[in-house]
Amino acid sequence: MQGKDVVLGLLNNKELTGYEIKEIFESQLKYFFDGSFGMIYPLLRKLEKQGFIKKRRVLQTNKPNKNVYSITSAGKKEFHNYLASETADEVYKSDFLMRLYFGRNLKKEKIRELIQLEISKKENNLDELTRNYEKWKTNGMDSLQEITYKYGISYYQTALKVLREALKEFTTTTE
Repeated sequence: MQGKDVVLGLLNNKELTGYEIKEIFESQLKYFFDGSFGMIYPLLRKLEKQGFIKKRRVLQTNKPNKNVYSITSAGKKEFHNYLASETADEVYKSDFLMRLYFGRNLKKEKIRELIQLEISKKENNLDELTRNYEKWKTNGMDSLQEITYKYGISYYQTALKVLREALKEFTTTTE
């Protein structure tokens, strides 16, 4: 999955501005796609040049003009080719897990601190995802999109269970 596939997928549903695409990346997709704001506008220009999307300038009074992007038939074909292609293996990178993996080189207090910090981060992510899931559900999320958020919620719940058990076990072991 590349940023191009995600943008084409978003535009396959409706016309969007670059800002609206950025908002979706930063809210709804941030749990399973790592796209940066800095990649959106260069990508939109590239997709437009390739003929996959088109841009329409909307003139506004007392506001800057805005560009609204829509998918072309070539873009729809490209997007459907992506959907029909084989899924790539998930890429998971975790600085926390890497530090824990090499944790024998750390003092136990530092390991407890790392685990507690990761628990806090995961709790915050779970809270945010749960709140947003409820909001997005009432705004017309389809059943397949709902699966992606349930998957994310389940991931955080499971990770928290493992981390809390590890912290308890680690806290009760002798120094």
